Amino acid sequence: MRVAIIIDTLNIGGAQKLITSFVSAVPKQSIQPTVVSLRDHAAPVNLASIHSADVDVRIFPSHSLLNLGRLRQLIHFLRAEKFDLIHTHLSYANILGCLAGYYAGIPVIATLHSTGHDSYRKSGLLIRLEGVILRYFARRIVAVGHLVAAAYRRRLGSRPIDVIPNGVPTPVQLSPQSRQQLRREFTGDEDRMIIISVGRLVRAKGYEDLIEAFAILHRQDPRPVLVIAGGGRLFDTIKKKLAEKNLEDSIYCLGERNDIPQLLAASDIYAISSHREGLPVALLEAMMTGLPIVATSVGDIPHVVTPEIGILVPPRRPDCLAEALSDLISAPEKANAMGQAAGLRARQEYSLEAWVEKLTSLYEETLQSSRMRART
Repeated sequence: MRVAIIIDTLNIGGAQKLITSFVSAVPKQSIQPTVVSLRDHAAPVNLASIHSADVDVRIFPSHSLLNLGRLRQLIHFLRAEKFDLIHTHLSYANILGCLAGYYAGIPVIATLHSTGHDSYRKSGLLIRLEGVILRYFARRIVAVGHLVAAAYRRRLGSRPIDVIPNGVPTPVQLSPQSRQQLRREFTGDEDRMIIISVGRLVRAKGYEDLIEAFAILHRQDPRPVLVIAGGGRLFDTIKKKLAEKNLEDSIYCLGERNDIPQLLAASDIYAISSHREGLPVALLEAMMTGLPIVATSVGDIPHVVTPEIGILVPPRRPDCLAEALSDLISAPEKANAMGQAAGLRARQEYSLEAWVEKLTSLYEETLQSSRMRART
């Protein structure tokens, strides 16, 4: 089965991480994927992961979404390569991929990754357009979580939505020496508590709330440190905020990294301060690593973070974030038990192998259904 996986961009992000994991794990004897990006900006780590899996990357960039020239090129490419199926990720890809698949005569599976959109990129018209395109041109629609599916149902009418939660690989195992060395790089003392958060530096992730929460915590207990890993347009703003609060020696804003699994394995608590979410891949990676969770109660996070594995707080409430972090820091046995429970649940319900198996089954079912339609 030849599958074109189309995505808005191959920059750092949760959807991109899922694609790199998928193409690395999918059984090549049954599925041959090709990754198609709609922008020419790509994170080197993502390109390296895809190429190391012996998978081709094709790029169809344009400054405007509905560029007819690009659409024609995409249709021609899909026909010429004789793809059996198209799988799209994120809004631009959902729109263009569904249109191109329709005119190329190839069934499309579209994936919904979040309960909302970054307002700076998505106009109301574009959001409505995505809903119309998905309703009439996608063969199957997949949501990464139940709350994500619920957020789209009003726009998609009676269209059924398959819910397939994200999956993540088995975590990296660090030797005690490597873990201590990595911890010393940030803290100067491997015994200091490390709180980590991973994600794009955009408003929706609520990092300013997390910094405010840590400032509250720091006044009560100066020993813990906060590590923020991720790039984005708010990087300079956040660095400036750290300087204003004199927290540069306690909060480390690392930018984009290609060693997230190692950073998670060297940390003690995982924190999420998002204002909206789908089912964050970084959250599942932290759980798989065995970290206790402090997270805002948004998107599908409440379906995943039960009281046994973490503490949920309302979004936009730094005071509640600080209190939850303090609770875990002051009770290491409780934090350790939560981390063990998080690891167990992640292995049972969010493994990469189970996720790949569900997607490949959906591929086969969709292709079989399309062939039956063609015969009638």
